[in-house]
Amino acid sequence: MAAPQDITLKVGEEAKLRGAFAGGWWIVYSGMPNKDTYSVAIRWTSGNNAASHNLFLPTGQSEFAAAKGKVRVYSVSSHEIRLRFTK
Repeated sequence: MAAPQDITLKVGEEAKLRGAFAGGWWIVYSGMPNKDTYSVAIRWTSGNNAASHNLFLPTGQSEFAAAKGKVRVYSVSSHEIRLRFTK
């Protein structure tokens, strides 16, 4: 099992969660549309194919599945998010 990744992102920043040269999975912090909700975008590519989707999550939700792994959110504010990705 790979070591967990600790990630801190500001609004608009992204981090690669997994993948190789020709493809992968990224997470982008999209901010907080209101005080009770935060948003992250999950983006993936594979060769010439790509897709992304936004997740709108309540601030009380600290875990969700993404990129064939688990994301645990430690803190979230309107400016940044601290999380850990485990494969």
